[in-house]
Amino acid sequence: MLRLAGLGAALAALPRAATAGSALPPARALPNASRYRFGVGDFEATVFVTGFMDGTPAQPFVAPEATADEFRDGLAAASSNGKFRLPFPVLLLQRGRDNILIDAGPGGKAAPEFDLGAHLAQAGLAPGDITAVLLTHAHFDHLGGLLDEHDRPVFTGAEHFCLAGEIDFWMAAKPDLSRLLFKPAPFVAQARRVFERVPFTRIKPSTKLPDGLTPVPAPGHTPGHMTVRIASRGETLHHIADLTHYARLMLPHPEWSIGSDVDPRQAAASRRSLCTRLAADRTRVFGSHLPFPGLGVLHARGGGFDWVPEDWS
Repeated sequence: MLRLAGLGAALAALPRAATAGSALPPARALPNASRYRFGVGDFEATVFVTGFMDGTPAQPFVAPEATADEFRDGLAAASSNGKFRLPFPVLLLQRGRDNILIDAGPGGKAAPEFDLGAHLAQAGLAPGDITAVLLTHAHFDHLGGLLDEHDRPVFTGAEHFCLAGEIDFWMAAKPDLSRLLFKPAPFVAQARRVFERVPFTRIKPSTKLPDGLTPVPAPGHTPGHMTVRIASRGETLHHIADLTHYARLMLPHPEWSIGSDVDPRQAAASRRSLCTRLAADRTRVFGSHLPFPGLGVLHARGGGFDWVPEDWS
């Protein structure tokens, strides 16, 4: 059967560098892709990785609601070595003259493979070609890339959208960050710096966005945390933003929170409610911190959910 399938001819046609016994370049000379393209109806979508964070989740920052035994068992079931990588992706949607970014990454000086400007250039776009930016929430890894090194807006030709409640929270005189498990001052300073310099359109769930995009609030991680439903020609993708972190560890236990949740109980309620709907409908999902490229579906299992990644295209 293999011979009939032409395997012998295919092996003979491989480049010499990939045949047995040849010397391959070291791995660092063959960098892996940090972007991934796919379609949603008429939208051509690209995921750009703009950085990442490595580590071993530890209590109480992760899952303070769990017992030590529950957390240890969950970690063992979710990871071969106890470690996880959280990517910082940006989603680009292109259709006709629309070039829409959902979030903008952490910004700052980045290695070439994580630089958002370089990603856009390889897609044939300049920052001025972006027509709209949707900000899911005002954490550093989502809004840092909206300002350049001189604190000037990057996407000067784009209309910027964010839920009004998110802007109001971060711009308040004393935002209530008492339940965070870290010092929030740098987060507040960066969010205010962005909102003071970038002209945002304050939106509500009923606000009309570029055709096919619908804001879906999921408060708790932040008060104005927004997910985005993307629909075109009968196909749907739901961008769940930071609805979950460390997906394989935490989705089976949607009641478990993370130390960056402004309101852990509300975040858990939003997570359970939205994940229940997405799992029931088998909706295709994209998440900010799901394993790259962050695409798949949710399955209900027991009292929680399984993350099922889709096959690479």
